[in-house]
Amino acid sequence: MEQIMNPASKTGAYLTPLLMRFVNGPETVHSCEKMTTETTCNFYTVIRPITRPTNVRRAERGNARCPLKTCSKLSEKYGNIFTVHFGPRKAVVLAGYETIKEALLTHAEEFGGRAEIPIFQKITKGNGIGFSHGESWKTMRKFTLFTLRNFGVGKKTIELRILEELNCLIKYFESHRGMPFDTKVILNSAVSNVICSILFGERFEYNDPVFLTLLKLINENTKLLGSPMVLLYNFYPSVGFLFGAPRTVQRNVDELNTFLQKFFQEHRQEFNANNLTGFVDAFLMKQQQESRNPRTYFHNENLLFSTLDLFAAGTETTSTTVRWGLLLMMKYPEIQRRIQEEMNKVIEPGQLPTLEDRKKMPYTDAVIHEIQRFANIVPMSVSRSTSRNVNFRGYVIPKGIEVIPLLTSVLNDKLHWETPDQFNPSHFLDSDGNFIRKEAFIPFSIGRRACVGEGLAKMELFLFFAGALYFSTGSKNSACKLPPGPSPLPIIGNLHLLDIRRQDKSLMKLAEEYGPVFTLHFGFQKVVVLTGYEAVKEALVNFTEEFVDRPAIPIFEEIQHGNGVFFSTGELWRTTRRFTMSAMRNLGMGKQLMEEHIFEELHFLTEMIKSHQGEPFSLRSFNIAPTNITFHMVFGERFDYKDPTFLSLLRLIDEVMVLLGSPYLHFFNFYPLLGFFLKTHKILLRRIEDMRIILRNYIKASRQDINENNIRSYIDAMVFKQEEEKNKKESLFHDENLVASILDLVVAGTETTATTLQWSILLMMKHPEIQKKVQEEIGRVVEPGSRATYEDRRRLPFTNAVIHEVQRFITLLPHVPRCTAVDTHFRGYLLPKGTTVIPSLTSVLLDKTQWETPYEFNPNHFLDANGKFLKKDAFLAFSSGRRSCMGESLAKMELFLFFVGLLQTFTFRAPPGVTESDLDLTVPQTTFTLRPQPQSTWAVLRK
Repeated sequence: MEQIMNPASKTGAYLTPLLMRFVNGPETVHSCEKMTTETTCNFYTVIRPITRPTNVRRAERGNARCPLKTCSKLSEKYGNIFTVHFGPRKAVVLAGYETIKEALLTHAEEFGGRAEIPIFQKITKGNGIGFSHGESWKTMRKFTLFTLRNFGVGKKTIELRILEELNCLIKYFESHRGMPFDTKVILNSAVSNVICSILFGERFEYNDPVFLTLLKLINENTKLLGSPMVLLYNFYPSVGFLFGAPRTVQRNVDELNTFLQKFFQEHRQEFNANNLTGFVDAFLMKQQQESRNPRTYFHNENLLFSTLDLFAAGTETTSTTVRWGLLLMMKYPEIQRRIQEEMNKVIEPGQLPTLEDRKKMPYTDAVIHEIQRFANIVPMSVSRSTSRNVNFRGYVIPKGIEVIPLLTSVLNDKLHWETPDQFNPSHFLDSDGNFIRKEAFIPFSIGRRACVGEGLAKMELFLFFAGALYFSTGSKNSACKLPPGPSPLPIIGNLHLLDIRRQDKSLMKLAEEYGPVFTLHFGFQKVVVLTGYEAVKEALVNFTEEFVDRPAIPIFEEIQHGNGVFFSTGELWRTTRRFTMSAMRNLGMGKQLMEEHIFEELHFLTEMIKSHQGEPFSLRSFNIAPTNITFHMVFGERFDYKDPTFLSLLRLIDEVMVLLGSPYLHFFNFYPLLGFFLKTHKILLRRIEDMRIILRNYIKASRQDINENNIRSYIDAMVFKQEEEKNKKESLFHDENLVASILDLVVAGTETTATTLQWSILLMMKHPEIQKKVQEEIGRVVEPGSRATYEDRRRLPFTNAVIHEVQRFITLLPHVPRCTAVDTHFRGYLLPKGTTVIPSLTSVLLDKTQWETPYEFNPNHFLDANGKFLKKDAFLAFSSGRRSCMGESLAKMELFLFFVGLLQTFTFRAPPGVTESDLDLTVPQTTFTLRPQPQSTWAVLRK
């Protein structure tokens, strides 16, 4: 019976998923002994050592295995406040709701310290959130609460993440096909994945060996921290060498540290301040901001133990409570049945419960609260300490005394609960069956040291518990469907509804009829389309790991064969992207060195424009400068504008971009088997091979001259990495990946920034009044004869707003397809693994709910009422999530410095004979990006 009744036993509770009333059979359940809170003694997370009172003359014998039982008995004898000894250490115990409330709320400051418990001092050395003190604790707690809110805790975004994890959990239940299984590991994994998505921005597969190791170490330490040997260590730390358990705890923490440091290193390599994926990224950004502060609390030790605190506490307590819930439903099938009847009245068939449903499910809500009260999983809370001498209820408690708020005495207080020793959901219901809040319900503690994850835990408890029980009714089956959409025709699917040259506009039009999430048929292929800011952000940010892959697009499969940075997937993509981000930063991206390169290139561009001597010239001429910045990073040198290799690459990139936007190329992607009838893709592949020949020559030259102390280019970095791993089996840095990755940077790294610069000049020609206002602002801020620096953008709000509005207005890259990396539950639909997904960036940048005048060029979109620059969440010009543009920081620096530098020197006008109204912006040239139509500009030198 112990295995069934005690969620902390090694085997846990066993469930039969196809019966799914969470029962083990009528004989077993009804023969269970009456459960009491004493069953929690061997599994609650943190046990504080208490053995005997000191305010009595004669010592009392305590129970080291279950100090909770000892303290409860002592409170009956000595009242609601009494003193005990842990060997030589004194501690004050508080019992009863009124006493604990008065201490932790009325005297919150005085009882706001954390007791110095030897095992936790040994492990954390005062770092992290749970066991830190003073200013470090205040700073870490404030930062943690703020960051948790920013990443969706208490909001719809994290609810969707929990529902996604619930969907994975249900699939696991189904996979057992009626056979019993242990709930402990899987519930730990599901709950842990939610906190992992907040910490690291990603979830783990349930069979991931690293993930399982982390959970194993956490679980082992949870047990050891409540063991008699660790309790004795806390009583007598000076003889700790006699005890093996504390050493095992430390060894496990060291192993956890090793794992987490690998995660931290990966996040440092991929760090993008404009695309924070979770708590770790937010902490790293704070580290950068305070890098010059010698007294900063944002050091590596606080990063480690804050992450570990959240990971461990965010896993153990919630998953244990859910397991208690399932166990109690096995014990009380009539309660489970009533919950399911309530759910059937509220939840639509085929849908999963949502937090909004909780208001309409008072009985279910009452059961969940009663589970927390009855399970009483942290009965002795976590010890506090007095921050100063405090006069409390007639006693003077000195500063630094350990204080134990006996939460079990509150959750079982006979003054507040009718039947404290029984499982009774009516504790939380009024006479009409409405849910009522009880002030003595404090399972998360109260006051300044209350659980930081309370909001998240409440959401998880409701959704996991209600979702698991609702799954048992069989209603989940109808939820496994794709979103609705227009009916497809034979062979062509929905292609007749699309303008092949402007698919983005067609998708927005269809969204008006079918909503923000719908299914289209591109020939024989089903594609899920996401439109509007809310849907796209939800997918790319909140479900970043689920929507992280690329589909196998025929033309890119032909070009790259799954290699490179942009159209690869899985571990090859992760490794190559991580390496590329690190290499680009080492080569100066986002640093002063890159700013100097841009200034140098701006000089050559300015001289080129002057060489036209006031005559009109092609807008395409602006491509050369941004292209040279990318080439400097890739090849380690800038090119003269007349260099034959430079001109060849420019011509090839231009032809490739035009061919990628061709309708015939789209037809090849829709019907690759008909490729032998089509020519466009064959021409494209020949141009790509011409580029590869040039790149291979540079790779060959780099191999002959490689020097680890003089890595001058991305090619050098790639070649050196390949040399480092030449003896490594299955290295991902093979020749095909080298060429493909370099090709990706050469093509994509030049086209987007260069085309945006063209658009910015054209829009200044179209709106001379805006150009004048930009020039006036630059004149006020930048000294005559000086160049604006990238730092000056903070003092040039209107200019900064104009540059952002250029990127929004032109919708340069309407969309790049994603595909689901795993089966994904999204907005009530199940998208199977491998489903192609189109997140429409055009629909975000033109979303009427986010922009006042989406179809007008209006810099005020990025200015507040006082003319200050205003960041907008819906500005996703560089996409978002883990597939966001790697060169975002470089592109932003280039655009600002080139744009400001050019407008310092020139005024750009329509050529003679052409008026501003003649400049047509409505029909861009459709290539892979949306280029402006070929036309000329007239640069007038400013005095």
